[in-house]
Amino acid sequence: MAEAVVAPSQPAVAGGAATPTRTRRRLSRAAKRALLGLAGAALMTASAAGFWATAAAFDERIAVVVTARDLPRGHVLSVADVAAAEVLVGDVPHLRWTPGAPEALAGLAITHAVPAGSLVGAHLLVEPSVGAFGDLLEVVVQIDTSLAPSGVREGEMVLLVDPGAAPSRERPGRPRSVIRALELTAFDGSAMRLFVPPAQWVWWRALPTELGAVPMVLPVPLGGDSAGLASELDALWAASYSQEAAALQPFGAGWRDRAAPGELEVLTPVDLSLAPSSVAQGDLVLLIDPGAPRGSADGGRPRSVLRAMRLEHYQDGVVGVWAQPAEWVWWRSLPERLGAAPMVLRVPAGTDTDAVAEELDERWRRAWEQG
Repeated sequence: MAEAVVAPSQPAVAGGAATPTRTRRRLSRAAKRALLGLAGAALMTASAAGFWATAAAFDERIAVVVTARDLPRGHVLSVADVAAAEVLVGDVPHLRWTPGAPEALAGLAITHAVPAGSLVGAHLLVEPSVGAFGDLLEVVVQIDTSLAPSGVREGEMVLLVDPGAAPSRERPGRPRSVIRALELTAFDGSAMRLFVPPAQWVWWRALPTELGAVPMVLPVPLGGDSAGLASELDALWAASYSQEAAALQPFGAGWRDRAAPGELEVLTPVDLSLAPSSVAQGDLVLLIDPGAPRGSADGGRPRSVLRAMRLEHYQDGVVGVWAQPAEWVWWRSLPERLGAAPMVLRVPAGTDTDAVAEELDERWRRAWEQG
């Protein structure tokens, strides 16, 4: 049986007229896909713009202090050890960069080793006077730079030099010599500040006392052989010292063996101006007071003969004598009492020295009185 189709009723309107039917138009699937694509692209563009706008608004990149090179533990900062860098640090400990930051940080020590470019924070720094980094102790070493007229700078390779001690008649002394080669660190122009293990700390602290003076430094030329330079300098200094010591001991190594019990050594320079042909060891001479002109502060005095003597020990203008204490005092005070070195006049062997001395004294007295 056929199903009846009932048409929808039309609502009545005023006047009995019928309302027309609205027809809904649907988009095709292709159009829908196109619209969705455009909407997604617009959303992505808006998101990217918003991200960059937000990132620019919250970018806290600031200038901070960083290390300019690798620094070992205990290193004392200099102006050249720090630099500026702009970074996003957040809550990471750091120090802001200012023009005066390098000078302000110079002299502070690093508590542990850091590579170049590391952030420098207060946690990394300590006053060197605190003294120790683990087993390292602080020592300040005064330096003599007189061997380097143009000066030395931090970071230079130098030779640390024992200044030596000049030989004298009282003590042997020692030649100048190279102690070691080292790089100048934490050097302020007159002293180094080092952090070293306890054994080295004791050595550095005792060094000036052992040397009797502060150590010296001598720069090693760039690319130079520090070991070869040290060997060459040691040889030169040893030769110079030997010459100085020989001049103080003109009678050789056996001279000191000639002293009798209780005798003391006297080495007295003499004036050879009265001996134009010079004198030699073994000569018979008159030892003469050179005198002082009239009108001198003490009134002056004529030249006179002090004594006759045989030059048993004589070399290059120096008379050597071993004497008992009373005689030793006479010889030691002689140059000071005369105000000059005593003179010597050679006389032939067998000469009556008393008669010659009397005649010379008379001649010199008359000459002095006549002015």
